[in-house]
Amino acid sequence: MNDILVFNIARLAVKSMLNAGAAWPKPGLVTPLADAAGTAFQTIVEGALGLLPCFINCASIGLETEAMNPEDVMTLLRPAGMQGEREVQGVVRGRTSFKGSIFFLGLFSAAAGRLFAQERNLTPLALALTASSCVRGLVERELRGLDEGSAELTPGERAWTLYGVDGARGEAERGFPVVVQAVDLLRQLEEGDDSPSGRESAAQALLGILAGNSDSALAERAGLDGMLRVQAEAKAALLAGGVLTSEGRKAVDALDRRLREADVSPRGAEVALAAALFVRDLEALRPTRSGREE
Repeated sequence: MNDILVFNIARLAVKSMLNAGAAWPKPGLVTPLADAAGTAFQTIVEGALGLLPCFINCASIGLETEAMNPEDVMTLLRPAGMQGEREVQGVVRGRTSFKGSIFFLGLFSAAAGRLFAQERNLTPLALALTASSCVRGLVERELRGLDEGSAELTPGERAWTLYGVDGARGEAERGFPVVVQAVDLLRQLEEGDDSPSGRESAAQALLGILAGNSDSALAERAGLDGMLRVQAEAKAALLAGGVLTSEGRKAVDALDRRLREADVSPRGAEVALAAALFVRDLEALRPTRSGREE
């Protein structure tokens, strides 16, 4: 039964990546409609499917380490994630990195396994806090003390040294507030009398993420002012109704054009959207006293 459980957790992780990739409109990001040659979207599909073994591994680690200190669980998840990145690069032939997806969805896969082992419900808050507990002190360990002049810095590390933007590490250590808020927005949209399609709900949730996400890669490429401008324009688009109204769509399309002209892509927001979709779907898996899912 454990094999079925971890497969179902991993399956939902892959599904969330595919649904996040297929959502549109997504300012500055790849969509099936904004990819004339089809190669970029195909890479997303291939990468998501290629990460299934990685997410199975992460869910298994969470399931099998319920009594372990959560910070020690990260010592097992890190090599699993590195292996997953190596394997997926073989699938996509180095066309793009999936480190952000592995970090967020790997943590949530492990959190789901851990909560199942503890016979606790997979609520968004429980998942977020459990995943976050594995990365306590991550910003202090990995970012503080970095040398701004080092040639070896990643874009995220460079954003920290230049602007103090802690990106995905900070979001995870704070308990994934942007992801949890996106789950709340998805629920609100789905529970309305005239609920939008799943694609529209995902696109609307992405706007909410853009409005609050401290995307270190975006800050590194567009500067701190550029990141803050994206946040402000996303908020304005939401206030105008987002993808659900004609005025909101005009604002979304304007932001999309500006980001594409500047060759800036807020990839961190799409990772957070996939995480939100994953967390929303995980709640339907309910543990029982036998350790099986209902």
